[in-house]
Amino acid sequence: MKTFLFLPVLLMAVLFTGCTKKYEYVTPNQTIFFDVAATDWELIPNQSWVVTLPIPEIDGRVNQDFGIVVSISGDNGGTYEALPEVYAGFSYSYTHTQGSLSIERQLPNGTPGGAPEGAVRVKIVLVESQQ
Repeated sequence: MKTFLFLPVLLMAVLFTGCTKKYEYVTPNQTIFFDVAATDWELIPNQSWVVTLPIPEIDGRVNQDFGIVVSISGDNGGTYEALPEVYAGFSYSYTHTQGSLSIERQLPNGTPGGAPEGAVRVKIVLVESQQ
C-alpha cells in the first residue's frame, strides 16, 4: 500500500520540478592593432609627441557607451603595457573621439623629450557595455 502512495508522489516530484534555462549574453569585444613607426609621431612644441590613429569603428555609440582599452608594446607584441603608463621613461596617455584615437608621449615632467626612436605596436580593445 505504501508503494502505491509513494509512486504518485514520486511521479509528481518528477513532473513539477523542472529546470530553468538560463541564457547568458556574451558581450563581444573587438580588438584592433596598429604598428606605429617612429616617424608617425608629430611634435606639439613644448608639450608632447602625439600620434593620431584613424579608427572608423569608434562611431558615436562606441565613443559614448563602450570602454576603450589601449596597450602598447615595444617588442612587437611580446609584452603589452596598458595606458596610461610610464613606459621606457616616457609617460603615455590617450584620448579618443569619434573616428580616431590619439596617443600622447612626453617625459614625466611634462616636456616632450626626444623624438621616439623605435616602432611600437598598439592594441586597442573596444569593450561593449550594457546600460
